Formats: sequence, structure tokens, C-alpha cells
Amino acid sequence: MFFIIFTIFPIYWMLITAFKSFQEIYQVIPKLWPSKLVWQNFLEIFQKYEYGPALWNSFLISIVVSCITIFISIFSAYAVVRLRFKGKRVMPKLFLLSYLIPQTILFIPVYILLSEMNLTNTIWGLLLIYPTMTIPYATWILITYFQNLPVELEEAAFVDGASRLQTILFIVIPPSLPSIVSTYIFSFTICWSEYIYALVVISKKTERTITLALSNMLVADIIPWGPLMAGAVIAALPIMFVYGIASKYIVSGLTLGSVKG
Repeated sequence: MFFIIFTIFPIYWMLITAFKSFQEIYQVIPKLWPSKLVWQNFLEIFQKYEYGPALWNSFLISIVVSCITIFISIFSAYAVVRLRFKGKRVMPKLFLLSYLIPQTILFIPVYILLSEMNLTNTIWGLLLIYPTMTIPYATWILITYFQNLPVELEEAAFVDGASRLQTILFIVIPPSLPSIVSTYIFSFTICWSEYIYALVVISKKTERTITLALSNMLVADIIPWGPLMAGAVIAALPIMFVYGIASKYIVSGLTLGSVKG
């Protein structure tokens, strides 16, 4: 019980701070519940801090990159699991290794590359580099899932005249849907919360993501905690909603990947 309270309390404090007035936030003795619910913080973050474009940019980038990631990762993972080629056994480790490379090592060459391509200060630059984070992760996860699928189903489809593409679309993907959905959600979360690459690539206000929009509010000695927490609440809602709706897929997907048949 203690650990549950310890985990949930920061989320609770973020929520109540978003509804507190400026004076109440800076009281010497903090209150566990605001004296009066103030909605001005939620209005101010859109009116004063231009949070709307950042929210849209993050939605667009996360959805597009996650769709591209799943499309590529399904075929990559299937190729590693079912096809025969040299280096097949080390491919899962290479995918995992490429995902684990720290962003702090790569952001300088990434920035140079995007500068040469004239893609800095645009979301197109992020759309290009974010898949380098999500595709290795998603492929590594889906490899484990596809290894649990019985190959006899695919062999029966081949006997009936199905092509390789038809087998993937109608035999492999349907039973793997929980795993694919959970991987999509994790890829979406990675893009939604990414900060390092966005900080290096983007400087225009109109092209910022939500992580940049929130960090750029910390520019003075007196931090606007009310609008900042209101923005954090809004940023957390889509992820909480998606996880709530797709929780059964996440649980079943993780369970499928934890046991190798």
C-alpha cells in the first residue's frame, strides 16, 4: 500500500497544482487540496504559451512514426524469424544494441545530417530520425512474439497456394494483433515523450513538441507552476487514455512474448 501511494502521489500533486492559483502554489505550508479550483492555468497555457501547435505536432509525429514503425517492424521481424540468411542469429541482438545506443552520442551527427538535408526546425526532421529509435525496439519485441507462432499454420497456407505476403497478412498478423497493438503503443509513447532530439533539431515555436513547449516555460526565477502542471496533465491524458483502452492488448501481448513455444 505504501509503495502504491508513493507512486501515485506525484501524479496527484501534479493534478491539484494545475488547479491552484499562483498565490496558493507559493504558500509556505502547501495544501493537499486547493481552496478553489482554478481553470485559468489551462486557458493560459494555450493563450500565453502557445501549447496548441506543440500538442498537434506531437500527435502528428507520434502517430505517423508509430505507423511507419509497425509496418517496417512486422516484415523485419518476420524475416528474421522465418527466412534463412547469414547473420540471422545475431540480428535480434543487433536490433537491441542499436536501440540501447544513447541519444547523447548520436545527436551531434544527427544534427549535422539534418542540416545538410535542410530539415532542421521542421517536424520532417523528427519524422526522419524518430524511427531510428522505435524500429529497432519494435522489431526486437516482435521477433519474440513471432517465434511463438506455430510454423505449421504458415506451411498449410503455402500448400493452399498463398503467397508469402498473403501468409503474413492473413495468418501471422491476426493472432499477433495484441502484440502489435502493445508495440504500437510503446512506440507512440517513445515519440510522445522524446526530448533530446527535439531540443537539438527544433528551435521554432511553431514546430515545437510538447516536451519543448513545457521546458521552454522554465525561463525565469519564478516558475509558472500552475500552467506548467496544466500542460503536464494535458500531455499525460492521451497516454493514460490509450493505455486504459488498450490495456487488455498490452497484457496479452506481453504474456505472449514472455513464453517461447
